[in-house]
Amino acid sequence: MASSHSIIRNLPGFSGDLPFKLESGYIGVGQEEEVQLFYLFVESQRNPSKDPILLWFVGGPGCSALSAFLFENGPVTIDRNSSGILPTLVLNPYAWTQVLNVMYIDLPVGTGFSYSQTQQGYYSNDTLWIENTYDFLQKWFIDHPEFVSNPFYIGGGSYSALPTVPLVKKVYEGNKAGSSPLINIKGFVLASPFTDAFLDMNSRVAYAHQMSLISDELYESIKASCNGDYVNRIPNNTKCVSDYEAYSRLIRYININQILEPVCINTPDLKDRILLEDSSSEGILQSLLKVSNFWCRGYDHIRVNQWANNEDVRNALHIREGTKGEFLRCNKSLSYETNLQSVVDYHRDLTKTNLQCLVYCADLDLAIPHVGTQAWIKSLNLKIDDPWRAWFVDGQVAGYTQIYKNHDYFLTYVGVKGAGHVAQSYKPKEVLQMIERWFSYALI
Repeated sequence: MASSHSIIRNLPGFSGDLPFKLESGYIGVGQEEEVQLFYLFVESQRNPSKDPILLWFVGGPGCSALSAFLFENGPVTIDRNSSGILPTLVLNPYAWTQVLNVMYIDLPVGTGFSYSQTQQGYYSNDTLWIENTYDFLQKWFIDHPEFVSNPFYIGGGSYSALPTVPLVKKVYEGNKAGSSPLINIKGFVLASPFTDAFLDMNSRVAYAHQMSLISDELYESIKASCNGDYVNRIPNNTKCVSDYEAYSRLIRYININQILEPVCINTPDLKDRILLEDSSSEGILQSLLKVSNFWCRGYDHIRVNQWANNEDVRNALHIREGTKGEFLRCNKSLSYETNLQSVVDYHRDLTKTNLQCLVYCADLDLAIPHVGTQAWIKSLNLKIDDPWRAWFVDGQVAGYTQIYKNHDYFLTYVGVKGAGHVAQSYKPKEVLQMIERWFSYALI
């Protein structure tokens, strides 16, 4: 089926015409274009012909772009006070689309409204994610020549940061090899990035100790008994196993995405919750407390499903009839293989380019702690260009930042104070300020 795109002027749940230009469409990728990738493209509300384009991926794998469009950085959001079958949409005062053109893609295939015309096409992995996206971008820019000269950036949060880094390298090297159209890539943005399976998961114990979730005594004991390796535990090392079980019990009822927020599930058995992906998976959502005295972030995710499963919404988004059954914000039944364990070497290769990299982490995130992120950044052996300092929003400390460089390559690390995994869902005002400053080459 041929690629297609349509301009959307109204969205169900939003009152009146949209005050921004929104495009939806499908682009076929693969040898026979059997994989049809659904996307949304929001033009900047400032200067779309000049402003950068940011391709933004949602964590997962399997979480729809609508999640970011409605609850991270998109132009509209669901009103938490709305009631009824169709949630009410309101303008997002902290939308990144105020200063950027933002593209969202449902990837990998089977995510959101993307689909395959063959059963075999639903098999995917990290490598295919990268190849399919590169194919998508080349075709999209051919269809949209007016945007070829715009500065282009790729970004992603959580798991999606893993394939994002090799994708950046592929685009950069494709340009050097003379691929057409040339994609004017300038840099990449990573939020609470899953980067190295060992470093990221292993850093949880150190982070738990830093945040006083485990005692000094247990931390010293588990470090010694497990020799600092909490991922590859040896079963016959009974002391290590025992210490790790003690650690697991202590964080068992902690919300790993934001350690100060409540855990909104009604089962005492949470061992399967200690996952890379956040507590918004559909299985966990079905276990939300039926009666609660506090607000739960997972309620937002249910509202995404309600909105996207509405027939009027699907018609407005130009979803192809018969291609998708029930919409799930995060599809956990994908035929997906995680065949990349680390992209640190890709980062190292990119330090030899002239690209810009922004890495930001949340200081209350136990899912992918900043401890691990700072460890792999340190391993790149970059020079410090601007030493560790506070950054401010409205005269208040919003976090801490440090800039690294290697010749023409710059990496900006930003910690977001009081945020969870991924930061813009928790501190949207501060993150928008950070984004505006970084994209304008100003100090954060």
